Amino acid sequence: MQRRSVQRVDPHYKQKRTLNNISVQKSREKSRRECKETMKSIEQLEQDNEHLLKNLQTLKQEYEELRNLFQQHTGIDIDQMASSTITNTTSELSTSSKEESKESSSKPILTINTTEDQSSSSNPLDANNLDGSVVLINGVQYKIVSINKN
Repeated sequence: MQRRSVQRVDPHYKQKRTLNNISVQKSREKSRRECKETMKSIEQLEQDNEHLLKNLQTLKQEYEELRNLFQQHTGIDIDQMASSTITNTTSELSTSSKEESKESSSKPILTINTTEDQSSSSNPLDANNLDGSVVLINGVQYKIVSINKN
């Protein structure tokens, strides 16, 4: 296959070359534009990621502060309480560790001492009626979700 020779002075040749040059310029400009858009997108995603990491760190610190406050006010470590709940749940399923669950469930997690005079109060404090109640401890409100009744 032999190449057809076209004279460079031919107006048709010059027109095709001009159109081709314009197409090449457009293609290269489009490639540059897409590259810039991709870089902007990457920068935005990196900024979003950095913001999310800062937000996560703030939430972790807030959780630790709240956990420490809860422990100071109630004397209960949330992590131990959660692990003992998991232990109690799994020990109820297994027959070999039923004795451990009886020992751990016999210990009260929270003891409430009231300053009211028992004789003057019309409604005595009954543990069976505390589900769903809101308790104020050192200025912090806690809602009683459930009481383990044995």
